[in-house]
Amino acid sequence: MTTDPKEHVLTCLKLYGAGDFEALAPLVRDDYRDHGLPFQTATRGDWIEVSRKLPFADLRIDIRRVVAEGDYVTLFSRRTRPGLDIAVTDLFRLQDGLIAERWEVVQHLPADSPDPLATL
Repeated sequence: MTTDPKEHVLTCLKLYGAGDFEALAPLVRDDYRDHGLPFQTATRGDWIEVSRKLPFADLRIDIRRVVAEGDYVTLFSRRTRPGLDIAVTDLFRLQDGLIAERWEVVQHLPADSPDPLATL
């Protein structure tokens, strides 16, 4: 396990995108709170249960920038799958080397719109 907050978040995102929640679970606190939609969960177990229902097979996560300051990591990405094209900003808070909380801002991107993350 890495002690670099950026690498920790990127590892978690890679496992999440692969749907590998067994490998992801030890990297997240038991009392992990997710404030994003569709989650809004208050425990790691609840978050994993909701996550297992999401369609990961066709999801593509294009990470554009990762910024860390202390125990906070901000990740800018574009996520696509058939019928979905979104720009996402995630803010992660780490505690004791584990992910403790996450917030997100999502912008739906209409077809043929300029890429709002192009300069990141």
